[in-house]
Amino acid sequence: MLRVTLSLSILFAVFAFVVSTMPSFAEDVVEGTIVCVEIDEAGSMQTMTEFEECKGTLLQMGSDGKLYALAGKKEEVKAMKGTGKKQTVSGELAGHTRGYILASASALRDDQPATVSGTIVCLLPNYESGNLKQVVASGPCTKIEPHAHVVRTKSGQVYALHGSEDSIRRLEEMSDRQEVDLQGKIQGDQGAWVLYVN
Repeated sequence: MLRVTLSLSILFAVFAFVVSTMPSFAEDVVEGTIVCVEIDEAGSMQTMTEFEECKGTLLQMGSDGKLYALAGKKEEVKAMKGTGKKQTVSGELAGHTRGYILASASALRDDQPATVSGTIVCLLPNYESGNLKQVVASGPCTKIEPHAHVVRTKSGQVYALHGSEDSIRRLEEMSDRQEVDLQGKIQGDQGAWVLYVN
């Protein structure tokens, strides 16, 4: 009997360790400035900290010095207004230094694989001004400070890019940034699209 009890205890301890080391989303609250990245009527990509409704995708420049892609359902995103001031956003936090994401639980769903074609744009945070500088790199951007990436399509849609450290590293090592095809899964909704790249 002691042997069975000891074996079960070891089994549960191993299971608890495996579960605790699995990658998962952890609920969190982030304070910072919300930035809308969208295509204007002239076809130019713009970043705005003051807006009524975002038609592209949302990022948050956290007070902790990290940049977060935001993902949510359409009604949740519509409730987010750009005030130009620090706001708090809560959700499921995941990612790494090359790409954090803060998502509402309703945005975390398994969608069908998708291919998105467009131009990859680096978004370099300027925490002093509270805005993002857009750069279409002509070569690898691995040496630049940690930053976010979006892809803008010819149709005027903007997707924040997210994925594993390896997938983002491969994306950053690409020399060609225009007219690229990215495969992954789309999460979120209009105003907070995120493409999880493979």
